[in-house]
Amino acid sequence: LPADAALGEAGISYEVDDVASAALPGLGQPAAAALIDAVGGNVRAKYGWTDVARFSEMGTPAVNFGPGDPGFAHKRDEQCPVDQIASVARALQTYLTS
Repeated sequence: LPADAALGEAGISYEVDDVASAALPGLGQPAAAALIDAVGGNVRAKYGWTDVARFSEMGTPAVNFGPGDPGFAHKRDEQCPVDQIASVARALQTYLTS
């Protein structure tokens, strides 16, 4: 439908002002596979848009990796336990030195 199309009897309309593709992370790429191994193979979906989608559109494999609960991200009560930061630092050190 065109962006100014009316939908149904109520005359509801919409306008698309931004579109963000989903990410297709390059988990099969050697660097990403090595990171997955270094962090113990724990892989899960990331909810919410990140720049990984932008990299994916350009054909550059990327992954999200970091501490914290996305449910607290960008909110007044945003928080990240120190032990999670330390755990990520250890995992990155393992990845970068092995």
